[in-house]
Amino acid sequence: MLLAACASAPPRPSAPPAAAPPVTAPVPSPTLKYWPNRDAIQSACLNDLEAMGAQFELIGQAEPGRGGCTLENGVRLLRMKAELSRPVEITCPLALRLMEFERDVLRPDALQMFGKELRRINHAGGFVCKRMTGNNNRMSEHAHGRAIDIWGFALMDETRVSVDQHWRDRGPLGAYLRQVARKACDYFQVVLTPNSDAAHAKHLHVDIGPWKRCSI
Repeated sequence: MLLAACASAPPRPSAPPAAAPPVTAPVPSPTLKYWPNRDAIQSACLNDLEAMGAQFELIGQAEPGRGGCTLENGVRLLRMKAELSRPVEITCPLALRLMEFERDVLRPDALQMFGKELRRINHAGGFVCKRMTGNNNRMSEHAHGRAIDIWGFALMDETRVSVDQHWRDRGPLGAYLRQVARKACDYFQVVLTPNSDAAHAKHLHVDIGPWKRCSI
């Protein structure tokens, strides 16, 4: 009896193993649309450009040419929300920046100042293989498709706003030009106007190159 009393008690049943945490399925990332002959970064830019409503065509990737002229991830921009006076060949990043500038500045400022929608953006070209005005030792940003020259605008009633004729106008036409040029400095690296030099007396030059200059 004593031995029976001193006998060890039967072992307790072990606790059931803790339940494993539920497996959470990974959230799928948005599918990246790849464009012909474009890498992931270039395709992302093109996707954004398409989402903003731009009408454009892809143009061939340019190998380094004579004098160092290149055009990487180039597009032929056919139309923004407003018309373009003609298609322009530029890089996708510049096209995207122009779309943002049109959305945030050009169109709302025209509506605010004139009570009319912006109909057309008049420009003198984008990609051109040339050297920088006043400095032949350096390639222009036009030579890489990172610049565009804008010489004027037209409203829905065909009112024309011309840099050549109205930059110093004291009425709303001149005020619009100077206001959008000033705001352009928040969107582009370089903004050149008739106040910059004689070479820009008739247009606004904007670019997304490596240098910073706001000359308004």
